[in-house]
Amino acid sequence: MVAVVAVAVSIWTLRTDSDRVDGVAGPTDVESTRLTEADPAATAGPSTTGPPTTGPPTTEPVPTTTPLPSVIVGPLEAKGKPVPVVFRIGTFDPVVFITVDDGGIRRPELVEYLRSSGIPITMFLTERYTGGDGVAYFQELQSLGATVQAHSITHTSLRGKSLDFQTEEVCGPVDSYERDYGERPRYFRPPYGNYDTNTLVAAQSCGLKAVLWWSATYDSGTLRLQEAPLRRGEIILMHFNDHLTQDLQTLLREIEAAGLRPALLDDYLDAAPVLP
Repeated sequence: MVAVVAVAVSIWTLRTDSDRVDGVAGPTDVESTRLTEADPAATAGPSTTGPPTTGPPTTEPVPTTTPLPSVIVGPLEAKGKPVPVVFRIGTFDPVVFITVDDGGIRRPELVEYLRSSGIPITMFLTERYTGGDGVAYFQELQSLGATVQAHSITHTSLRGKSLDFQTEEVCGPVDSYERDYGERPRYFRPPYGNYDTNTLVAAQSCGLKAVLWWSATYDSGTLRLQEAPLRRGEIILMHFNDHLTQDLQTLLREIEAAGLRPALLDDYLDAAPVLP
């Protein structure tokens, strides 16, 4: 059993002056860029809006395997918007989160690497890449612990598009992914990180809990951070490409050198309450 604890938080604001898609600067819509982060210096008790903090009864049998670590996560903040926009995860836990986008390049060595390493990843899949043998490939990754979230139908930039257009792009994959992967997506990542209020309204309309951005990228052996050094709560953006497996291997070494470990993003997002 994973114990879930909501903690007192301080506000962390991501300020940006551009919306580069090749780096890690955030979008210019700073009205939607605030995320709550757990404050190690906070002395207040746990938030009353979160789950209970008590662990399992001491009378439970001692598990025969190593128990999963507790998930300690602060709330997400919607700031009056339909859904929150998440850049980093507010947590005391020494964890970072690996996310992999698109799905156009599907290498068999990635399957073997995830099978041998057990690294948890969250896949934000573009629907046009999941047809044909794509579904079977991603189902195999899913069987190894990877999870499936939504990343639009065609990977077009959404900012400035009509609500009807965005609703089709955002919500279109939700039903098909539920059918193909047995679980309905709960989170959406806008292509290129470009979103606006219509994106958030569209996400809410089909039951998505949050829109996901990122605080770091890793590609071809290079880690780019919004704010150095690598620290707990980072959401790291990667892509399905020919060198993804090699990048995962080198990224894991950098994560471990920083005293951190990869964890599954979905576990923390699912546990976080949303503040209106």
